[in-house]
Amino acid sequence: MKIKVLAIAAIPILAIAIPFVAIACSHAPGTAHPASSATRTAASQSPTPRPSRRPYPHVNAPCKGKIPEPFAGIATNGHFAANVASFQHDTGARLRLVEFYNRFPGPFNSAEAQQIESLGALPLIQLNPRSISMARLAAGAYDSLIASYARQVKAFRCHVVLSLGHEMNGWWYPWGLPWTRPSVFIAAWRHFHQVFAAERVRNVIWSWDPTHQYSQYQPGKTAHPAGMFYPGNKYVDWIGIDGYVGAGQNFKQVFGYQLRDIRRLTRKPIYLAETGVGDGAHEVAQIANLFAGIWRWHLAGLVWFDLNRKNSWTLDGKPTKDAAYRKAVARFP
Repeated sequence: MKIKVLAIAAIPILAIAIPFVAIACSHAPGTAHPASSATRTAASQSPTPRPSRRPYPHVNAPCKGKIPEPFAGIATNGHFAANVASFQHDTGARLRLVEFYNRFPGPFNSAEAQQIESLGALPLIQLNPRSISMARLAAGAYDSLIASYARQVKAFRCHVVLSLGHEMNGWWYPWGLPWTRPSVFIAAWRHFHQVFAAERVRNVIWSWDPTHQYSQYQPGKTAHPAGMFYPGNKYVDWIGIDGYVGAGQNFKQVFGYQLRDIRRLTRKPIYLAETGVGDGAHEVAQIANLFAGIWRWHLAGLVWFDLNRKNSWTLDGKPTKDAAYRKAVARFP
């Protein structure tokens, strides 16, 4: 995870206080598009894609890869039983998905996945390929390692959600620009998927997870439209956007651009794979607005970043913020 929050001082917080008709959802900073002005004008004149209106599923069978939507989840690492129990006690949330982070290459951590399944939740594993070349992955250099991992997942039998190289459209990971071109990332993702297919693995939900950011943060630090890195519908089941709502921000400012960019490419289910709301005077309205965005865009759910309880995104030890989340998440099945 990489968090970069840009100040948007000129945007009135009143934009956040929309009517609480449907529970809201908010995330990331609104920044300028890095493309040329002509490109920006053309994009702004294109029709806004409508949110997906597929029926929400209501079956709770995580081992079979089926959970009710919209779902609530948390991102954490280790101590899953204690962390899930604590979060559910504090917020009343029915957690359907638990996200954690592993390096690749490395073994499939079946013990962690089993802990999460035993809690009645679906495991989401973020595989971070920090020590390898995506070009070499695409060329087959790591096929034996991928195949071994695939066989371990297959032996687990229950479903897991896998994401390879999240936030690839940011500037902070080696599997994104400037180190890895979009075409190389796409080829690597497809090859990884194809090795799993060759091993006849049928218990994976493939989640492609870009960051909400899409423009220049400062010289030498530029994010890009997510669609540049999209592997294609054949290789993706879910799409998870990472993004956080900072001071003065609302759902539209944080997520609006990437949601439109992605919806021009696909109707695959979208959820927020990492999110949170920063502490501040407007945190209650921002949480309501975050959930309202979930309902308005008919997103599949959200995963609250609960990994580091010292950061400003968490709910731990913050009764006002906790109560706002509790009220908003109560509508989730």
